[in-house]
Amino acid sequence: MEIAPVAAAEPQRLAALRSTGLLESPPDPAFDELVNLTARLLGAPIAAFNLVDVDRQWTKSGFGMDNGDEAPRADSFCAHAIASGDGPFVIPDTTQDPRFQDNAMGLGFYAGTPVTAGGQRIGTLCVAGEQPQAPTSDDLETLRVLAAAITAHVELSRRERERAEETATLRRLGDVSSRLARVSDAAELESELCAAACELVGAHAAVLWAAVGGGNLVASVDVGLGIAGTELPPGHGAGSRVAFDRGERDYRTRADGIGLEGWGAAAFQPLAVGDRTMGVLSVLWKSEPSALPERELQLLELLSSEAAVAIERTTTLSELEKLTRVDALTGIGNRRAFDEQLVRELKRSEREGNPVALAMFDLDHFKAYNDTYGHPAGDRLLTEVAAAWQGCLRATDSLARYGGEEFALIAPGCTESDAVALVDRLRAAVTEGQTCSAGVAFWDHAETSDGLLARADAALYEAKLGGRDRTRMATRPGTAPAPTEN
Repeated sequence: MEIAPVAAAEPQRLAALRSTGLLESPPDPAFDELVNLTARLLGAPIAAFNLVDVDRQWTKSGFGMDNGDEAPRADSFCAHAIASGDGPFVIPDTTQDPRFQDNAMGLGFYAGTPVTAGGQRIGTLCVAGEQPQAPTSDDLETLRVLAAAITAHVELSRRERERAEETATLRRLGDVSSRLARVSDAAELESELCAAACELVGAHAAVLWAAVGGGNLVASVDVGLGIAGTELPPGHGAGSRVAFDRGERDYRTRADGIGLEGWGAAAFQPLAVGDRTMGVLSVLWKSEPSALPERELQLLELLSSEAAVAIERTTTLSELEKLTRVDALTGIGNRRAFDEQLVRELKRSEREGNPVALAMFDLDHFKAYNDTYGHPAGDRLLTEVAAAWQGCLRATDSLARYGGEEFALIAPGCTESDAVALVDRLRAAVTEGQTCSAGVAFWDHAETSDGLLARADAALYEAKLGGRDRTRMATRPGTAPAPTEN
């Protein structure tokens, strides 16, 4: 049997077929009634609504054959029918037609009219039998009318399916937007965004590119690629860079050059708030779609709009949160930051058993310095001292302005002699010829953070009462506190 030709628009035809959801679907009473009516009105032993797939013919509804029957496309009369045009395709006697004399189905006659979806011929309503038979013009008109009825039901079902899918998609988009709105941590939001993008558009990988100093883009988070930390300089030809520089989406298939091996298609969607582009959300599919995935690209654009606002919100919250933990004058941690860090260090010490030293500092005669030189000079002294001390610390140390002219230091992992030496280095680094006093306490792995602070503070006042410009070790827990300064 001669094989039916395949039209140039075959990808579009197959996409229309897939959009119906009919392949492998359960029986539909409406289709069954129309097929049975076709068989009765035309007096045919076989009638069927057949769908022509990539390499097979599949029976959606049949009379004289079972629903779900299938045959190779190479043996399909219906494949010839959809290739011949929109009108009826009739073979009254296969024994007289060289194309079908040896057909594998053993048919003597065939007549079929295309059934369409979205303007594409996806299959046929057909009648057939083992003996030759010549349908009349009335038979063919009846076949055309009934095929039109099946087409109408296909379109109705397809639109209902599209509406259901659209509703589900919008619900998923709403769920994603709601999840993004609830996230307040920037890193968590970025990870959630990449996962949500894959979920929403059926992608297999996603990367969030963020704009950083120097004009570069850095892959801050990725799912499915393992390229986090990669940077793209201005002018780079990668799709993400192009989308960022132009401020518009870039879509590429394998033939366009995605830049990553093994991927079929990729979309690069800028993240923008107003006129400011803050990054790019890239998604990748393993296989190349048969047509431009317009629906997925629209969803990606909607998601990126929600994501850009969410990222800006979490960034602002992060900056505000940071400001609540930074001393505005000196730029080092404030009392809140110090108290939180102290709790963390004590918990770490409890787990690991390492010592923790805490030191309290007070600039000597600071009030007199302010009265003599003025408050601007006093502020400048505090700033210079904080900067000088920062240069003396180890990476594990934490320094904060505790209040007024008082500073506090957490020094984990120090022995007593190491801690005193570190504190004395800081005291020696005080600028403007001024001095300071310090008290040092070691945690006993039992007292509270407030108790440790109280002992260090008591040692500080002992240093001040002892003549200032000196370091004092705190008494052990449970002993009488040092006297306070009048």
